[in-house]
Amino acid sequence: MIDSLFTLYCEDCEIADRPSRLWVRAEIEVNSAASSTSARGPETQHYLECMNCGYRFKSCMEDHMEAVSEDEWRRFVDEAAVDSADSTPSPT
Repeated sequence: MIDSLFTLYCEDCEIADRPSRLWVRAEIEVNSAASSTSARGPETQHYLECMNCGYRFKSCMEDHMEAVSEDEWRRFVDEAAVDSADSTPSPT
C-alpha cells in the first residue's frame, strides 16, 4: 500500500506541466485533546516543499494541503532542522 503522502503533488507545477518534486522537510506529531481521544490517535502533519517552484505547504489529511505562512514554516521546519542537527552525534 502506498502512503497517501506520496500521492501528493504541487498543483502549480501540475498546471505548468512540470514534474512534481516534493521534499518532506518536517513531520510533526500533534497531541491535542480531540486527537488523543480519537480512535485514530495523534495527528501527524507533514511539512513539504516543492523543489521546482518553492511552494510550501502542510498535509495533515489525505488529499488535503494547506499553505504555510513564513512564521509557521520557521517555527516548525527550521526548528526541526536545528533539533535534528543538535541530536546528531559528533564524530569522534
